[in-house]
Amino acid sequence: MPDFEIQPQLIVLYPQKMFKQFPLIKGTLVLGRGQDADIRLEDDLVSRRHCEISFDGTNVTVTDLGSTNGTFVDGCQVSASLLNEENRLQVGCMVLKVEFESHQGLFDLMVYEESTKDPLTGVMNFKTFDNRSFGEITLARLNDQPLHVATIKLTNYKDLQNTYGQQCGDMVLKEVGRILKDENRDHDLLARLNEDTFVLLVTSISADDAEKLLAKTCEAISKHHFSWKDSLISAPLQLKICSKQGKEVGTLQEMLVHCL
Repeated sequence: MPDFEIQPQLIVLYPQKMFKQFPLIKGTLVLGRGQDADIRLEDDLVSRRHCEISFDGTNVTVTDLGSTNGTFVDGCQVSASLLNEENRLQVGCMVLKVEFESHQGLFDLMVYEESTKDPLTGVMNFKTFDNRSFGEITLARLNDQPLHVATIKLTNYKDLQNTYGQQCGDMVLKEVGRILKDENRDHDLLARLNEDTFVLLVTSISADDAEKLLAKTCEAISKHHFSWKDSLISAPLQLKICSKQGKEVGTLQEMLVHCL
């Protein structure tokens, strides 16, 4: 912990349109949907008095107040937990974090958003995808809604690197990421999962419609002309989908097992 006086900030990271930061002073603040909450969170899945955040001058602690839908830290339901800068707090569909800082500056949203992206493809990195999936999974379980996790793998990525060099493989992967971003619906999540694979989280449509949507996305990639120097490059894909509904929706990791 730094020697200078700190001013922790509680920051709403997701949904991004609700970005806001709240300074934490020594003492306790109640988070909730009710009019009497110290920090009001406009989310139907948040209880009127959901949890409290305490700052003792050094540490920040979250304590659940018997909320209906629970308080989660890094995907695990907690009754009470210390929070550091690496932790992600989920309350309803909202993802928050604590930032410890001096009085000299405020959390920079633009810098943070850059840190959430995969540097090669520009899509979300998997850590951020994992954080933001918490709310979507919770919503699907509570409202008996369908939720789909899919992976799209560029199957010849290593062959491209071996034949044409790493720059060629990276160029094709970057272009695949761009097409995926263009085809992706605004409220669905897209990230780079690993070296040659992207992952998507699709909500609000049936399993059949999700399959059609993702097949259309793959078709858009297959119709694209990839070229490296004077050579046309193929980009074969492997699509796998795991669809669940309501209480059958598992954790992200459980659903990914069926897509790898």
